[in-house]
Amino acid sequence: MVITTEAPAIQNTPETRSCLTREQVVERIITINPTAAVEFLARFTDVSLSSYLQRLQAAQGPRGPEARWVRQGDTPGIMMAERN
Repeated sequence: MVITTEAPAIQNTPETRSCLTREQVVERIITINPTAAVEFLARFTDVSLSSYLQRLQAAQGPRGPEARWVRQGDTPGIMMAERN
């Protein structure tokens, strides 16, 4: 029998995302990314934190043809800065 202390993966559905409190989302983010400070994460909206958690969880999975993460349409895929 294998016992793990890792938080279980959250299914990427609106129903399961809405079941988590903000504190639970932050805790799961810190479990995956221990360099993220609570004070830093407090600056973000609930939607942004949920999206970040989904991205972290997707990045933990094995790579390959079945690995999928769909970027939400609220940000561009490529960003750059131009100096004037």
